[in-house]
Amino acid sequence: MRAPPSIVFHVHLVQDVAILQPLMKLARSLPGSRCEVLVSAEFAKLDATGRWATELSRLCAELDVPQTHYASEYEAYRHLQNKRGLIIAGSESNLPNHAVTHRLFASAPSSFTTITLQHGFECVGFLHNVAHDASAGLAVRFAADVIVGWFAPARLSSITASERAKLYVAGPPAMIEMRPRTRRSAMTDGFDPDAYEGMVCENLHSVRFKSATTRSGFLEEFTQFERRVKALGTRVHLRSHPAGQFTEKNAIALEACTVRSTQPLYQIDLTRFAYAISAPSSILFDFMLAGVPVAVWHDGDNAIDLRNFASFARVSTAENWWRFAVAASADPGRFVSRQDRFIRGLLIPDDVHQRYAALLSAA
Repeated sequence: MRAPPSIVFHVHLVQDVAILQPLMKLARSLPGSRCEVLVSAEFAKLDATGRWATELSRLCAELDVPQTHYASEYEAYRHLQNKRGLIIAGSESNLPNHAVTHRLFASAPSSFTTITLQHGFECVGFLHNVAHDASAGLAVRFAADVIVGWFAPARLSSITASERAKLYVAGPPAMIEMRPRTRRSAMTDGFDPDAYEGMVCENLHSVRFKSATTRSGFLEEFTQFERRVKALGTRVHLRSHPAGQFTEKNAIALEACTVRSTQPLYQIDLTRFAYAISAPSSILFDFMLAGVPVAVWHDGDNAIDLRNFASFARVSTAENWWRFAVAASADPGRFVSRQDRFIRGLLIPDDVHQRYAALLSAA
């Protein structure tokens, strides 16, 4: 008797958990769906704190989805043998960081359709900056049968000609289930420190920050900005990239007004923040979707490529950061309207939920 189809979610990098979470929830909502999670042995090594393994277990328990851990491609193949359906990965390509998933997809049973997701606003093989071009090259390849993009094909300028036929545009997974935009303005009767709370995000492990001078420049500006926040009597949240955790691993000292943000992003109500500041990163796109004013940080020498963030507000010095934070808190609309025009220009599908549901229903 032929086995019923399964939707297998493959987890290798720590950031895969957040990328796959909305698809896992959607898959479990589909009538008759059978889901499971397949976890590489390297995941535990990359998750030094165990934070993401704990979150994955919590998520699987909540959704009643079983986990299987494998130590080799042979073990994975044996587990998948005599099954059929979809295998979905949060990250996969022919680059070294994705080698485990790339080999799994290349050797998966033919009874499965393999699917790779665009896992960020800028993403290797989908949309590059100069640093991506230098580190990943101009011919990134995928072993997947289907690659799922966020934006109109013309906006995904780094997909090579040989991979374009695989592209299925569904939109960002974060848009499968959108939260309503509701937030307070700092323009209240009297001073409300909560209305000035913002988030600063660091991805100092990124290939953009190969220069120690650039990293130290970001940290120096942040330290000066912290002091302004402290003097005002409000707080700022600092969030490290889940894979890099640069400020955590390097024990960067923080002011008492600074709160570390370590929860998965999908557990945080982003609309509570008055602003977000980051070097170029996907998290700025998440804040834009939430209707929060964002600014992209650039170094004084303009060594960081901002070509994909051309429509964003820009800051460099701590004084710029402060002026932006105050302006965004007082009048968010002037920033959000510009951001919304940028989002519309990406030509994201109007039916993100339906497109992912159709993809998952193909199991």
